[in-house]
Amino acid sequence: MRDLRVFAIDNSITFQNTLVQELSRRLPSGSLVEHAAKPAEAMDKLPIFKPTIIVMNFALGSLLVNQEKFLPLLVKKYPQVPIVTYGILESGQKAAMILGASHYLKKPSIGQPMEPFYENLVSALLVSQGKNSTASLSSADIGGGAVVTREIWRASRPAQPPPPPKPAPSPMEPMINVPQNAAHIDLIAMGASTGGTEALSAIITKLEPPLPGIVIVQHIPPMFSKLFSERLNTESKLTVKEAVSGDVVLPNHVYIAPGAKHMTISRMGTRYMLECKPGPPVHSVCPSVDVLFDSVADIAGNHAMGIILTGIGKDGAAGLLKMRNLGSPTIGQDAASSTVYGMPKAAFEIGAVQQQLPLLSIPQAIYKIVR
Repeated sequence: MRDLRVFAIDNSITFQNTLVQELSRRLPSGSLVEHAAKPAEAMDKLPIFKPTIIVMNFALGSLLVNQEKFLPLLVKKYPQVPIVTYGILESGQKAAMILGASHYLKKPSIGQPMEPFYENLVSALLVSQGKNSTASLSSADIGGGAVVTREIWRASRPAQPPPPPKPAPSPMEPMINVPQNAAHIDLIAMGASTGGTEALSAIITKLEPPLPGIVIVQHIPPMFSKLFSERLNTESKLTVKEAVSGDVVLPNHVYIAPGAKHMTISRMGTRYMLECKPGPPVHSVCPSVDVLFDSVADIAGNHAMGIILTGIGKDGAAGLLKMRNLGSPTIGQDAASSTVYGMPKAAFEIGAVQQQLPLLSIPQAIYKIVR
């Protein structure tokens, strides 16, 4: 795994310290977090730290450094390093993109909960970092990213030999159980959080028609849900789109819940229709997997199957249990292949998961159960 080296820049020392603590608590172990309060301090530290990603208060992006705006200067000097920005204004997104940021997140106002912001920020960092950073993470890799200063980082990072190649996977395929006397499956519901974008990509790109419609909640900010849907649509043989209220769930189509909106289903004759609307966070997140699974259980009964993937927390566990209690086949991603074995573990521990499978075995399981 290529180490995550996150450089955080915020002019508020108090918030900077909190941000570093929250990132370090959530990032994969082995991650390094350095920080600065001013552009000049950042420009001194960045060449030494060599970040793989930068996260910064967008308000600093327009400050001048050597007669150049700070954010465009960073983009020019570090073209291969994604820059995730945040700010207090909804309107900051367009300006951030113009100046060269890869992402922009709205920071909650005073008095609003911060937990969803930190979760979305970490998700944005992992998405921006790309496949090479998350593909080989296991549950043992997660938690307790290191907080380092420039001096500690320089002293503690001697040249390391490349890691030995991983042993070839065993040719033995995991046992996939097909429920006996199962009802006809006409809907597939999935939920994921941290590491979920890559897990979902690994599943959806392996699926081919004919299949029932697929509805997905991935914990992801609004702009990213649209970009993620568009990316998957170009890679998949199924039609993938960001869901909107009024969408009729069609076979061979995948619908991803828009960021900041809960997604539920209702009946329209013999088909399902989607509703996507803002609502209070559930388990500190919106969209929530539990909201979707609970709706699927109520409307589809045992004609749906549920799949819960990698992620922090317990969102989706209760909803998946409700689905299983009504007769739906359910699958949980196993610990070894999860980026974070949190959501699948919570579901497994309460009996919501009928069978645990490695990520790469889930497409085959979908075929066996649905067909």
